[in-house]
Amino acid sequence: MRVRTHRETVRYGRILKCALIIVLLAFLAVVYNHENAKDVPMKQIEAQLIKKTEIDKLGKQKSRDLVQFIGLDANNYDSFLYYKSKEALSVDEVLIIKVRNKSDIKAVQDAIEKRINSQIEAFDNYGPEQVRELKNAIITSRGRYVFYGVAKDPDKYEEVLLSVI
Repeated sequence: MRVRTHRETVRYGRILKCALIIVLLAFLAVVYNHENAKDVPMKQIEAQLIKKTEIDKLGKQKSRDLVQFIGLDANNYDSFLYYKSKEALSVDEVLIIKVRNKSDIKAVQDAIEKRINSQIEAFDNYGPEQVRELKNAIITSRGRYVFYGVAKDPDKYEEVLLSVI
């Protein structure tokens, strides 16, 4: 059995430290990239959603609809994209808001949660399929973008957004 010399032990320790620093930097890079997003115009996001999903079957909503249904004033945000089902008994919605400051994300998410809860309450007694969709709603954020999707498969909308930003 060979015993390491002091010099070998010090060298081994340095190599180990360098390897750990590289792993830590790689981890931080992944986390940093996950939290950030490119600055993409909403028109470009919308074009990709139209191309890769069936969002055009939903009705595009205006800023007054954002206030009426979600309780958010569009003037407080950089831009938004809001599509909602044209059918009264459907809960399908896709909302993307680009906030001006990351500190606004929580308020947007809270308003969305309030919308989901009020919809669940409205459909609770007669719309089990709608309630199921609402309970599977996706609310997520990346960078300054907040995404909200309710549909049979809301993941497809989220995937398109994340691929663009």
